[in-house]
Amino acid sequence: MEWQQLEYFQTVARLEHFTQAAAELNISQPALSRAMAGLEAELGVALFDRQGRGVRLNRYGKQFFERVERALLEIHEGKEELRHGLNPEYGTVSFCFLKSLGLAAVPRLLGEFIPKYPHIGFKLNQLSTQDMLDLLVAGETDFALSSMTETRPGVEWCELWQEQLYAYVPCGHRLAGAGHVSLAELATEPYIALKPGYGLRTISEELFGLTGTRPAILLEGEEIMTVIGFVSAGLGVSLLPDIPHLSPTAAVRLEVDDERCRRTIGLAWRQGGVLSPAAERFRSYLLSR
Repeated sequence: MEWQQLEYFQTVARLEHFTQAAAELNISQPALSRAMAGLEAELGVALFDRQGRGVRLNRYGKQFFERVERALLEIHEGKEELRHGLNPEYGTVSFCFLKSLGLAAVPRLLGEFIPKYPHIGFKLNQLSTQDMLDLLVAGETDFALSSMTETRPGVEWCELWQEQLYAYVPCGHRLAGAGHVSLAELATEPYIALKPGYGLRTISEELFGLTGTRPAILLEGEEIMTVIGFVSAGLGVSLLPDIPHLSPTAAVRLEVDDERCRRTIGLAWRQGGVLSPAAERFRSYLLSR
């Protein structure tokens, strides 16, 4: 069964006339008749009832026509998707990012990009750094926006910006009015951490390790807002990036007396991987900012 036979069948079924169908398809009527006879022979059943010069679908033809219509529509839509995918003005970008970047950074980036390229869509996922890189290596996402804490064979990184990290303590905590704190002093408090696999967990462990300290982790979370919730409840302290619009009654943000208390945010993609023109455009936009 050939694609062309299905298109011929669809046209004959729609026009209910071989001569008219042959004219529309720009082929001879005998060629069309042979194609339909071959299709019926392959299916093992007649699809049309002949009525003089015209034809009508019989019950088998009607049943088959429904399937052919859906199949041809799917293929047509697939061709359109590919056509749009090859147009840098269209297409979909698969994009993973840290949950913490969803508070302000990613909305700001997309808020700038989408008005310029309104026909490019996004498939978004918020994951840990490890999970994002797993998807990237497997070819299941175009990009990962994350702290640059882990390298993988075949993954290419480019630094985009750096963010300062702050200490967060409960309101009413003994350090709340200090304005600043050292990592060593922070390590003496019950600590609220993100779970292993998140870049911020790796960074905080490295920072405390540089001071020869190791905080006692009381609770672990997967969301920055969950961590802040635990801090606000007076359960411990944490080391986090700036949290926009944080209520002053939720927690107190302190400067850390260590200039190394920062994280680097970068864009990662699969080295040698094929990107759609839309994805290439998005990458170029991010790297040129």
